[in-house]
Amino acid sequence: MTDQIKDKIRGVIFGQAIGDAIGLGTEFMTQAMVKHYYPDGLTEYTQILQDKHRKRWKPGEWTDDTNQMLCILDSILATKRVDVKDIALTLVDWAHHDGRGLGRTVYSVLGSPIFMQSPHEAAKNYWEKSNRYAAANGAVMRTSVLGIWEYNKPEKIRINATKVCKITHYDPRCVGSCVMVCLVISHLLQGKTDLELVSKLLTEGDIFDQRIRPFLQEHVRPNIAALNLSDQESIGYTLKALGAGLWALQYAISFESGISTIIHEGGDADTNASVAGAILGARFGYEALPIHWKDNLHRKDWLMEQTNQLIALMEAA
Repeated sequence: MTDQIKDKIRGVIFGQAIGDAIGLGTEFMTQAMVKHYYPDGLTEYTQILQDKHRKRWKPGEWTDDTNQMLCILDSILATKRVDVKDIALTLVDWAHHDGRGLGRTVYSVLGSPIFMQSPHEAAKNYWEKSNRYAAANGAVMRTSVLGIWEYNKPEKIRINATKVCKITHYDPRCVGSCVMVCLVISHLLQGKTDLELVSKLLTEGDIFDQRIRPFLQEHVRPNIAALNLSDQESIGYTLKALGAGLWALQYAISFESGISTIIHEGGDADTNASVAGAILGARFGYEALPIHWKDNLHRKDWLMEQTNQLIALMEAA
């Protein structure tokens, strides 16, 4: 494995965690609220409003988005493979011992009496009870590490992203979102930057759900306002988080400018910035991440140890 690929892997993990940690500052806010609380912009973790929601986390601490990604990473490090039941157990353990920020879909599915025996069935049951409407972003926000693991085997990535998504999120829009994000990361880790990537991704999305392509074509534009990320009725929609990531891929000129643009839109900002941060981390690499965001990230040394263990495991495979 080259040093460049290692740098990009670190970029994915830290990019997600940084996006999550700084995005917490504007999570669930409207654009008017963002401007009110951060009139000069949000640039540092220490600026984050300490209201009832946000004060549960220390400045620079990532939230459930990255914690759930780390559940997947922990399972891979322990089992040396993508094991659905082990990941399910790891998620349950985290939910019982921490669980801060746990979303409705994950909470409901983890609480199913059949979850530990058949997580996919539990997730499907929840989805069907919602009249097949529930398509939340709780799976796409944690999927980035599956774009790293077996990054040079696209078919394995599709399989892994699909089965891990369905642990809690069964809707095909959720599955398609996870697969597309993981394939973007895989593509960038391999140093591929061809202009046909977005077109290929849209074709990939067609395999899962015919609603993915028109949503992305309509809403992913140079002006990020087209995504309407702070719309209160749809802020947790999986395609919005995917759209934020693909906006960053196409239009962000740097990691910091891309993440800053996304979080100042409000909405489910930590999730949108988690997805975009992982993609931009793969694009620009760890060394290009803003020093002030890296140095002040909570538990950064531990996170680097985990990342290096993943790299070592991949090199030994």
